[in-house]
Amino acid sequence: MLESLWWQGVRNLEEQALTLGPGINRLVGPNGAGKTSILEAVHILAAGRSFRTQQLRRVGRSGAEGLWIGAVVKDPAGGSHRLGISWDGTRRSRLDGRWMEGHAAVAEWLPARTLHAGSFELLTGGPEERRRLLDWGCFHAIPGYRGQWQRWKRAHDQRNAALRVGDRAGAREFERPWLEFGEAISDARRRYVESWQAATMEAARQFGFGERLADLNLNPRMGWDRERSLSEALERSREGDEERGFAQAGPQRADIDLRLSGRLAAEASRGEQKRLVTALVGGQAWMLEAETGRAPVMLLDDVVSELDREAVEGLMSGLCASGWQILVTAVGDDIPGLAGDTAGQLFHVKHGRVTPEPPA
Repeated sequence: MLESLWWQGVRNLEEQALTLGPGINRLVGPNGAGKTSILEAVHILAAGRSFRTQQLRRVGRSGAEGLWIGAVVKDPAGGSHRLGISWDGTRRSRLDGRWMEGHAAVAEWLPARTLHAGSFELLTGGPEERRRLLDWGCFHAIPGYRGQWQRWKRAHDQRNAALRVGDRAGAREFERPWLEFGEAISDARRRYVESWQAATMEAARQFGFGERLADLNLNPRMGWDRERSLSEALERSREGDEERGFAQAGPQRADIDLRLSGRLAAEASRGEQKRLVTALVGGQAWMLEAETGRAPVMLLDDVVSELDREAVEGLMSGLCASGWQILVTAVGDDIPGLAGDTAGQLFHVKHGRVTPEPPA
């Protein structure tokens, strides 16, 4: 759980520290006030990247030399951890006062799931975001996945680098670790998807629209012909890899096949697609807690305008029952499904400044 959050040099936000509460935290204010930028700051800290742009330099406040985001998170085993990320031309990550190599060690302490306008393009866009969603689940729920993925990625990048310059012998030196760790992460992905389908359906039921997603089927696409092993796929593609200068088959091409009643989810109605994406993300959160005992932080950016009222009410009621920490943005403080004791802490956001509303 996020106990506190602070930022400097982030978009239009004034430098500020914020104390957050458990359960619901509502961030309300007019469009352009900075609500989404607060969720973006949390997402950057949780994932090392923004959900609005691929370049952290674009997140920086105009005229600022860089940006800094920090937080204190509660450790389920007791105590807390201090997380930080900065960018001044180079991204640097910090955990409990120590600079880290990469961001994974920081991300491990802040498992966050985000729903925003772009999330609902998951089913119709390319495979990269679906693969990223799958890897997030494996990273947080499957022991050892992070290290295996990092070793495979290193071998993959080194092999591709050798292929690009025509060094065939050099490329073959990296095939053994590419295969070993590629098979390991592909097996983990396959096992994760098998559990993810049931968790997605459970999330849909908790959110009140389980019947709308009846006959859902999730199947992994491993990135090569399913009738062959990865080793066989490599043998068949090696000559083409050497001609084109990159790997054509393998875990880097993995995807998820999503179908509703046998039909591709990308062909479903817009309302069905939005409910499915919401349930997929919710299912991952439930899996995380079931597998690790760690509750996720849910970041919901203006879901009131993205989902119909019935879906918002079901989503918020289900999330309230989960007991997770939730940061939700909206133009007005009347969010369907939230009232009375479930309304949580209210924060007003105006001109990049956040003002907590005192308890009644």
